[in-house]
Amino acid sequence: MASKANKELYSQFLLATFGRHSASWLGELLGRKPAHDTFTRWLKKTKLRPHIIWEHMQGFIQKKEGFLILDDTVLDKWYAKDIELVLYQYSGTHHRVVKGIGLTHLVWNSAYNPEEAEHITVDFRIYAPKYDGKTKNQHARDMLESAHERGFTPQVVLMDSWYSAAKTLELISSFGWTFLSALKGNRKLILPKDWNLKPRQYRRVADVATERGLICHLKDYGQVKIFKLVRKDGDIEYLATNDLTLTSPVVRSAYARRWKIEEEHRGLKQVTGLEYCQARSQRAQRNHILCSLLAFLALEKWRLETGVSWYEAKQQLIAYALSQYLKQPTIPLPNALA
Repeated sequence: MASKANKELYSQFLLATFGRHSASWLGELLGRKPAHDTFTRWLKKTKLRPHIIWEHMQGFIQKKEGFLILDDTVLDKWYAKDIELVLYQYSGTHHRVVKGIGLTHLVWNSAYNPEEAEHITVDFRIYAPKYDGKTKNQHARDMLESAHERGFTPQVVLMDSWYSAAKTLELISSFGWTFLSALKGNRKLILPKDWNLKPRQYRRVADVATERGLICHLKDYGQVKIFKLVRKDGDIEYLATNDLTLTSPVVRSAYARRWKIEEEHRGLKQVTGLEYCQARSQRAQRNHILCSLLAFLALEKWRLETGVSWYEAKQQLIAYALSQYLKQPTIPLPNALA
């Protein structure tokens, strides 16, 4: 591959490197030409857009039989002082507010065996209200609109309670799609028997939800069916769907797929260095994140074609480098004493 700075070379570097993910290290690996700061400058000046991910992934998925999964993750930057995109925000990983960069993420998961289905990034946005003035829900709606324009017809859109804003639910319904969303227990609703009461008798989701499902009117949205899911660890989750025919077993099975995006977030951070860019400029951070997603997309496509996991593929790179060294070691052992 040519050594000219570009997204393909930088993405391959993120795919292959271990421990060190800096642009200056990539320059050093390639020798004096290009200069060691070539990729640092490239990260700062290039303007890569999220649609690049779509251009690379659209050729190997079916857009009609699967699930769109909407979620976010925080890229830890606890050490950061001057990185422009870093905000204090809540992290589901740490269960507290941390310093980091917020990544809102839309993933495609096929309708086949959930253990074998793909984890394909469809779109992403960086939560940076200082630069674009948008909330996470506004970013989510932008991505869902793009997915609709690109021809996606998911069986279900899965999301956590953060994305259950009425406008987001209305948008999904306007496409004729089904949503299955977590709800906060304090969301307000009206039971059918209370509809004609004046003043309106609003109830809390946590007070009326059942495991079998209950049809009601969600405040500011409309008719939904809500479910109470009790997990094995005793935690309770409340879910809402606009498909009033869904049953509890179907809801439980479908929503279990939402955890696939958590697997992808973990994989992204562990195998492509998603969190490890130390560049200060917001443009460099955005470019690094996109190239990390592109590198992961390559690993996921490789997994689907060969059955080799992301982690095993990385280990194979180590094994190859080690075998090449052992064929011709460059560090000689000291001579034995006579």
